[in-house]
Amino acid sequence: MTIADIFIFILNYKIPLMVILYAAPWVAWGLCMVIPGRREEAFLLSTNMAGALVCLILWVGYVAYALNTGGWVKIVHQADLLLLAAPPYYMLASIWLSRSRLPLESIPAYRTLQGLAMLAGVFLVLSWILNRIRIVFFSFFPLHLFFILVAGLLLIGYTGYRRLHR
Repeated sequence: MTIADIFIFILNYKIPLMVILYAAPWVAWGLCMVIPGRREEAFLLSTNMAGALVCLILWVGYVAYALNTGGWVKIVHQADLLLLAAPPYYMLASIWLSRSRLPLESIPAYRTLQGLAMLAGVFLVLSWILNRIRIVFFSFFPLHLFFILVAGLLLIGYTGYRRLHR
């Protein structure tokens, strides 16, 4: 299976995928209401956050690829808006609903989620910046400020990496 096959699968089954992505946080929340218990709730919410994290990482990869090959114009013309908004919604709804059930620190996947989300965000920003760099860029933007910006992004990425390995 190639990346093109994955995207063809997503396009062929976009309605069921959108239903799953938009309903998954609420299903996990409902299961927590039906099956109360500290260990069970933490496991259910952790599993839900892990699914949201996988979706978010795939989304970041798609957005980075689309930005590097065609820019926002390609995303606007080719992507389905509801399908494009589903992974961020899934992540934010999962965090919000998980916080309403348990403190986020008691959910095992939350620390991993924080670290990988930081790494994914830094990757997205760095890939966008490095794709846009031209010689003209340095004539309008001082080189030392560019280095400070890249160092700050790498520091944020390192912080995310450290959260993964605590």
